[in-house]
Amino acid sequence: MKKVLITGAGGFVGSYLIKEFKENGYKVIACDINKRDSIDKDVDYYDMDILNKEIVKEVIKETMPDYLINLAAISSVGLSWKIPEKTVEVNTIGTVNILEEIRENCPNCKVMLIGSSEEYEQRNEPLKEEDTVNANNPYGISKIAAENFAKMYKERYNMKIVCTRSFNHTGIGQTDSFAIPSFCKQVAEIEKSGQDGKIYVGNLSAYRDISDVKDVVKTYRMLLENETEELVYNVGSGKAYKIEELLEYIISLSNQKIEVIIDEEKYRKIDTPYICCNNSKTAKYFDGTDIKDTIKSMYDNFCNL
Repeated sequence: MKKVLITGAGGFVGSYLIKEFKENGYKVIACDINKRDSIDKDVDYYDMDILNKEIVKEVIKETMPDYLINLAAISSVGLSWKIPEKTVEVNTIGTVNILEEIRENCPNCKVMLIGSSEEYEQRNEPLKEEDTVNANNPYGISKIAAENFAKMYKERYNMKIVCTRSFNHTGIGQTDSFAIPSFCKQVAEIEKSGQDGKIYVGNLSAYRDISDVKDVVKTYRMLLENETEELVYNVGSGKAYKIEELLEYIISLSNQKIEVIIDEEKYRKIDTPYICCNNSKTAKYFDGTDIKDTIKSMYDNFCNL
């Protein structure tokens, strides 16, 4: 049985990734800085701060995984503006720690580093892997740096590394610091109140490629299992949705009258008007779940809490 070690496994994507690998016959080893309830009780677990090189070394030497997926990150663009130093420390230095310890102690392990569409320079057409990377926020910059280190380790040490540039994805369990779960939670609370209400939102004019998280984690698994000659692969649906249209759909799920209030504090310092994925290299792995089905399940879940 092959072993996969998942760092940052207690986060939103981690629970889905654990399930994806378990259902496909893997032994899953979960790591996080603190154990969370979202981590299945029947998987091996280690406390691991990726900024602590000695702990990273101990876990890798003890588990000797076939695959390692690094989800540990400061993953919010908004938060990265507030703590840029910590964002670089975790997303870049933490990644280097993992690569270095894999190189020294488990060189046959294939490593997947999760990057972001935020790395790209703005274009008004679907982004492909060959397009220019030129991030305009601390989060994106930290991910570019991590990817550059991955390229160096792959070329210099012939390590097996694949990097994703993942586009927006959502699903049940995502924190409401992100737009779609925030909308779903606010509208569900109004619906449960039985009264008309107000919803507070940021920029609704942006277009985003948003996928179901289950499609994304399946693609991660397939990229690890298959030959990946290139370093970087986009992971996204290939469809861009206007945020305003998705909000209108969520509001339509409620029977209450809802007023939309623009909250200036929810605007990013710099926002990119259009982000869409050219997924030609990974579309064969992607199930293509209708995002409205995903949103409906999130809304229903908030209604039932």
